[in-house]
Amino acid sequence: MYKLDKNERFSEMSINDKNELLSFLKHYHIEYRHKIGLNPDMTFGIEIECSTSDKRIFHYKHRKYTNFLSDDEFTVGDNGLEFISPILHDDSKCWDEVRQTCEYVKSFAKNNEYCGGHIHFGTHVFKDNYKYFMNLVLLWMAYEDIIYRFGNGEYLNTRVVSREYAPPVINTFKLYFADFGLPNNLEELLAFIKKQEQESGINFYNYFLYYKKKRDYKNTIEVRCPNGTLEEVIWQNNINFFGKLVQAALNDEIDLEKLYYYIMSNSYSDDCILDEYGKIKLDKSLELADLIYDNNYDKLAFLKQYVKNGKSTSSKTLVKTTRFWK
Repeated sequence: MYKLDKNERFSEMSINDKNELLSFLKHYHIEYRHKIGLNPDMTFGIEIECSTSDKRIFHYKHRKYTNFLSDDEFTVGDNGLEFISPILHDDSKCWDEVRQTCEYVKSFAKNNEYCGGHIHFGTHVFKDNYKYFMNLVLLWMAYEDIIYRFGNGEYLNTRVVSREYAPPVINTFKLYFADFGLPNNLEELLAFIKKQEQESGINFYNYFLYYKKKRDYKNTIEVRCPNGTLEEVIWQNNINFFGKLVQAALNDEIDLEKLYYYIMSNSYSDDCILDEYGKIKLDKSLELADLIYDNNYDKLAFLKQYVKNGKSTSSKTLVKTTRFWK
């Protein structure tokens, strides 16, 4: 029905075509790939959080399966663990290693209500260009509601602890923009970022440290909002989405006024923002898909994880959706 290598404008579909798309997505399953089409110079890293019934089991079983480092992660419980990848590139070696690590971790551990799925992206791709960096800030704010539901992964809702460890940032930026307008340059933007909490849905603070002090370690932005997962397909789909979002920001032609309008017209209170983000906004998700992807394959994978089974929930505990990956 959809030619995967084509680049159709999903946001321009008729109502009937959108209904057909939703029907198609009900039976569509995402596949794991050997390459996802990120720019060759893009680097990324992931942090797989998990919990085991007894960490002694891990230490007893542990062997050198991958190049991922392991460490205790007490934010997910007394028996929490974290597996930290080396710097990765979009190639078959990377995806083989991600798959092997997920399979290994699943052999003795589980995901729980406290696990996050953090992703780091190298900021060297921005070349200290204020416009590119501002593009990403505005893209994130404008589509933060879509981003969070997508980032819920195999769940319908966002983990409750994200209010503490990965809260949405739109209201903070809105207040700043309302008081001062858009920053005029990179120095002004970074001065504002310096004041923000590091533990938010997206963390720019590492870039601030790099730019101001030229600290090479963790010259990254960190995406913190996704729920934790041990499924390699979801990890790959998340990396593809957030990586393509970063790539979309490296564009001189982005309509900043439109993004600014989206941001200032949203009126979510901090108390109910995650519940609101859990609701499906199909038209806006189609618009984002057209904005950051250049092929139907990516768009369908994104939309499947975003729409899931078409349901939403206000539950405070994680609710799994129907399996949508092969």
